[in-house]
Amino acid sequence: MTDTSMPDAGPIESQQWSAQRYEDALAHLERLQEKLDALRATLPSLVAPLLQPDATRPQMFASVVKAAAGSTNDLKTLRGEWTAERTQQVLLHSKESLLKDGDLSKANEVARYGWLKEDR
Repeated sequence: MTDTSMPDAGPIESQQWSAQRYEDALAHLERLQEKLDALRATLPSLVAPLLQPDATRPQMFASVVKAAAGSTNDLKTLRGEWTAERTQQVLLHSKESLLKDGDLSKANEVARYGWLKEDR
């Protein structure tokens, strides 16, 4: 999934971010958080087939393989998005902003959720 809502531009330190760009960055981080939250089910999904008393060994094996393949794909997707230029730009801008003004108390006024648009 390629998201082009946050344009790639020159060096971040010489660039002023607009309110829309901040909102897009927050939405992007919220999407990443959703993916991380979804990964919490990885181990239970791998173990669940082994706990089914009425399943045969071939059924258990097939279920574990399917769960492992799904989890692997989810991890690859997250890793790809985490290492993507867009995410790295947001993280770099955050680091630079923290160096300029280390007062994080303003972050308490920013909503943690609700940045994603309904029409994903």
